[in-house]
Amino acid sequence: MKLAIKPATGLAVLLAALSLGAPADFAAAALFGAAPSLAADTHAAASATVSAPKICAQPNDAVREYAAVIERTRKEQPELAEALRVFPKGADLHNHLSGSIPPEKYLTLGGADGACYGPDGGADSYTLNGGTSSGGCGAGFSPISGASAAERERIMESLSMYRFGYPDTQQGHDHFFATFARFRAVSDNACNTAPMLAEVLRQSSQDGVSHLETMLSFQSSAVNALARQLRQKFPEEAAYRDERRFPALRDFLVDAGLNDTVAAARTEIAQYVNKTRTLLKCDSPDAEPACGVSYAFLATVNRTSAQGDGSPDLAKVFTQAAFSMLLSSSEGRVVGVNLLSKEDTAVSLAAFQDQMRIFGYFHEAFPKVNIALHAGELTPCFVGAGNPALKEHLTGTLKAGAKRIGHAVSFAFLKQAEQSEVADLIRRSDALVEIMFTSNAQILGITGIKHPFQQYRAYGVPVAFASDDEGVSHANLTDEWIYAYQNYRLTRDELQYLGRNSLQYSFIPGAPLWADVAKGKTVNACAGDSPGSATMSKGCGRFLKESARATAQWEYEARLKEYWRGYGKYFGKR
Repeated sequence: MKLAIKPATGLAVLLAALSLGAPADFAAAALFGAAPSLAADTHAAASATVSAPKICAQPNDAVREYAAVIERTRKEQPELAEALRVFPKGADLHNHLSGSIPPEKYLTLGGADGACYGPDGGADSYTLNGGTSSGGCGAGFSPISGASAAERERIMESLSMYRFGYPDTQQGHDHFFATFARFRAVSDNACNTAPMLAEVLRQSSQDGVSHLETMLSFQSSAVNALARQLRQKFPEEAAYRDERRFPALRDFLVDAGLNDTVAAARTEIAQYVNKTRTLLKCDSPDAEPACGVSYAFLATVNRTSAQGDGSPDLAKVFTQAAFSMLLSSSEGRVVGVNLLSKEDTAVSLAAFQDQMRIFGYFHEAFPKVNIALHAGELTPCFVGAGNPALKEHLTGTLKAGAKRIGHAVSFAFLKQAEQSEVADLIRRSDALVEIMFTSNAQILGITGIKHPFQQYRAYGVPVAFASDDEGVSHANLTDEWIYAYQNYRLTRDELQYLGRNSLQYSFIPGAPLWADVAKGKTVNACAGDSPGSATMSKGCGRFLKESARATAQWEYEARLKEYWRGYGKYFGKR
């Protein structure tokens, strides 16, 4: 989604395109090609022999449909669009830090770094690199700082969905995921982490978010070195598929320096936090509004880790999981662990059960560490109709200990009995499904009635909206809310429910305020109190004092009350 974007920028172009009968690719490009200001990161079928994903060449009309709803609202109901922008959205729980930075900001950061741009292989795209050891650029590359206006436009197109044409669903999927490698030279520069975090917090503040949980990898080089040592010591694949051997693998990593790597990560995180506060002037009278957004990190594990021959690199997954779980158990600012990257690749499909076995082991070893995994970012178009992965990526993830599931779009393609089974497991696990309409439209070609959002609600499954990769998507979190409110005819109470849910299932420490969000029932300690009020009973006060999460929820209710007094007039009865 996009940082510091003017709400109507590009959308007026889209409306004109639609009114003139422009094709879907041009109309979609008009929305996601809006130029922001520069103000500101196996599920396999049951068997490891799952065949490679099919090529999804079907037309992607989802982006056009999604864009039209947002544009129409911004043009015809600007007051409503603004009211939805400032609506208290609670927490943004599914956010990739590197993917949340718009290409314009990467151009600025890269230019200051002395980074270079050049052709991305044989594709008609650019990629970035850090330049040579002497400070120049390699063959075929040029300094970002010297790029012409036309070249900057092409770089932006290469680093995001900016002006992407969506010729079919597969190409949108591929372009989306290809962007991360293209800006990695800038996003992986530790000097840029704090400026990136500051920009995401600014956008969160602009979008009415009060708490952010963003995904980030730490000490990658050191963790990769540990993984290589582990693989050398235990080269046979069977070691990573037999839970009885997992304690020995873990002990080896500890002896090889795992604790030292965790300590280095904790120092690294403290530096990020302190520098971000400085950038936002949080300790001065000129503190930016973004200082009011609380935030925490989720350490990441890469599900597409592969060896040179393309087979799953389970040693790396095990090492990343061991490091991430230990870090989260010892560093308060790392509130959980997430498994990410493409689910539909051959290596992801083949390794899924092994990866879940690894996560299940660490969930038992670190029962207090929160787990939130990507799961079900799949459709039959990519993996074939009836592929067991469509269901098993959901159930397997929950059984491995996940308390939140990111995307979970494959639910829409299950038979009714399977949906009932999955929904029951989600409810029994007291888990949340993170909904991200923009990236689902861009990557999977899914939106509207094809999206499982309404199905989840019908089954009583907790859901909340999130931004995912707003920089790559070239959009923002408010777009998710505008689209949902208009397309699914949400009511005022349903908007509140979604915001409340996001904080209820956040990983902020402490017990939640609500015993039942859907019924508006608080925990017993606050049963006789009015959430958000200036006064409360002694029992409720003690409860809030002991829980940061309940306190954040109480403050959210106060924001809601103030919000409805000022903006309630824009939301009629439905």
